[in-house]
Amino acid sequence: MKPPVICIVGKSKNMKSVIMQELISELKVQNLKVGALKYHKHGDFEIDIEGKDTWKYANAGADTVAISSSMKFALIKKASGEPNIDEIIENNFADCDIVLADGFTLSDKPRIIITDTEEGIEVFKRGCEVVAVIDQNAGSYDILELASTVSRFCSMELTQRTQNS
Repeated sequence: MKPPVICIVGKSKNMKSVIMQELISELKVQNLKVGALKYHKHGDFEIDIEGKDTWKYANAGADTVAISSSMKFALIKKASGEPNIDEIIENNFADCDIVLADGFTLSDKPRIIITDTEEGIEVFKRGCEVVAVIDQNAGSYDILELASTVSRFCSMELTQRTQNS
């Protein structure tokens, strides 16, 4: 079963990252297995290290490159268009209890919206379920309350899926 997904959306780049990090930490305290997914809207990106074998394989033309050890597994796959969040989740995050996605504004997934205006809420809502709204000008927010809201959402989502199966 695919885990519930919550997108963290808004204009504030730094605040989205901070909220993602703090939410992950708090959800881990609750013994949840948490996945994190980042959408990079600026086209190409590099996570490999120039000169390393995997980098050489990719530069030689490999469409998919993976590296594994007893501690980690990483996969780099060439994309032929916009990523489909459902496919990414299904193929890579099935073992998680919840996935937090930074970005993916155009998806149909529930979201936490970071904004400073009512118009911003409507722009980022896009007809999707809103789990929480954070005022980016407030200066502070209650991460424990936000983590509790996310946990409740996750539990309700999983309960609903189980009842519908």
